[in-house]
Amino acid sequence: MNYFQLMNRTLKSNSTFNQITTTTMNIKYVLSLVSLSLLGFSNAKAQGCVAVRQMGGLSMCSSGGYNLEKGIFQVGTNYRYFHSFRHFVGKEEQHERQNTGGGHDENGVEQGNAVNIYSHAVDFNFSYGLSNRLQLNATIPYVNNERSQVLRETTTEPDTFRYSVYADGIGDFRFSLNYWVFDPALSHDGNIMAGLGIKLPTGSFASTDNQVPQADGTLKDFVVMDQAIQPGDGGVGVTLELQAFKKLFGGVYGFANGYYLFNPRESNGTYKSPPTVVKSPVDGNVLGTLYGYNIYASPDQYFLRAGVSATILDNLSGSLAVRWEGIPAYDAFGGQVAYRRPGYVVAIEPGVAFRTGNHSFNLFVPFNFIRNRIQSAADIENQNLQNSVVSDPADYVHVQGDAAFADYSISFGYAYRFGKKAGSAFSDIPVHK
Repeated sequence: MNYFQLMNRTLKSNSTFNQITTTTMNIKYVLSLVSLSLLGFSNAKAQGCVAVRQMGGLSMCSSGGYNLEKGIFQVGTNYRYFHSFRHFVGKEEQHERQNTGGGHDENGVEQGNAVNIYSHAVDFNFSYGLSNRLQLNATIPYVNNERSQVLRETTTEPDTFRYSVYADGIGDFRFSLNYWVFDPALSHDGNIMAGLGIKLPTGSFASTDNQVPQADGTLKDFVVMDQAIQPGDGGVGVTLELQAFKKLFGGVYGFANGYYLFNPRESNGTYKSPPTVVKSPVDGNVLGTLYGYNIYASPDQYFLRAGVSATILDNLSGSLAVRWEGIPAYDAFGGQVAYRRPGYVVAIEPGVAFRTGNHSFNLFVPFNFIRNRIQSAADIENQNLQNSVVSDPADYVHVQGDAAFADYSISFGYAYRFGKKAGSAFSDIPVHK
C-alpha cells in the first residue's frame, strides 16, 4: 500500500530566541489494500480472499518530506502483513466456519473449515524529483502468500484434514507521475497532489503448486492457485491518485488520499473451475450455464483514507485515520464476465512516523471494523436466472458468496533520500503564522 507524508515543517525563531521548533506530520497512502486493500477462497473471499493487492509506492511522497525537490532521489521499502480467516456474506460473519466442518483433532474436538490466508508483501520504491512539483515513481513488489484450507476425501474411509498451498514471486510493476497543484514554496499550510500511473502485468497470474491433495486421496502437481494469492492479476491498469493536506491548528493537520486502479481487461485467461450450471429452484431443471465466470478477472481496485496527524515529539508524529479499500463488483471499463470476489473493508488506522536526518520510518496498523463481501456479477447473473422462473416475488432466491477477511493488517515503511541537496532532503519549511 502507498504513503504520503508531510515531515519536518520547522518554525525558525528570531534572534532573541535562537532556537528551532520542528513539527512533523506523516500522511500514508496504501493499497491493500491492503490491504485489502485492501482483501477467502473457493467460495470464501476478502482482504485475503478479495485479492486487494499491495499498492505501496504509488504516492509521490511515499516516505519523505512535504515535497521531493528537484534532483533528489528517494529509495525505500514497505512491508505489509495480514491473516484473513473470518468469513462474511455481506456484512454478516459466518461464525460456524471457525468451529465446524473441519474434521476433528486427536481429542475428538470438531475443527473449523475457514479458509486462512497468510500474506506477506514487500514493495521496493524508487522516486526522483523532476522538479519541486513533479515526481517520478517506480515500484517493484514481491509477495509470499499461503492459503490454508480443508479437504474432505471421498475414499472408502472419508477423512477431513487441513493443508496449505503457496504462491510467491514478483508482483505487477507500477510507475507513476505526481504533481503538486500549488507551489510548495508558497503553500506551507496545505496543498493538493494529483497523480497518474500505469500498472504492468509482470506478476504471475497463473502460479501453480505441487503435491496438492485431492479428494480421491491422490496428490496432484501444477495445480493453479486461487486468485487471492496470485502475485499479479494479468491486466495493464491505469491509476488515478489524489492527495491533500491542510493545517488545522498548531502542529495538527488534516489529510486525505485515495486512488482508483482501472483494469480494463475482462479476464486474464486463468481457469478457475468448471462453469456453474444453474438449476431452477422450482423443478430442478437446468436453466443455463454461466460460461466465462469460471475464468479469473483482472479487477479494478480502490482505496480511500482520511484523518489527522499531530506532532508527538520533535522527530515523532502520530496519526489516526479511517480507510476504505476494496474490489468493485463491476469494472469501470471493459467486460464483466469473469470471476472475482468483490468486497471491501473499512478500518480505523493508528500510525506513528519517525525521521532522523535523511532516514524516515513509519508504522501503521489498521483494524477492520466493517467487512463486506458484496454480490459479484456471477452471483447476480445466477440469481436473475433462477428468479426468471419464479412467479411469486416472495419466493425469489438470493445468491451471494462469502469471503474471508482479516481483523487487522500491519504496514511498516522505511525511506532514504540522497542526491543534489541531500543534506536538506527533509527540508525545513518555515511555518507562517
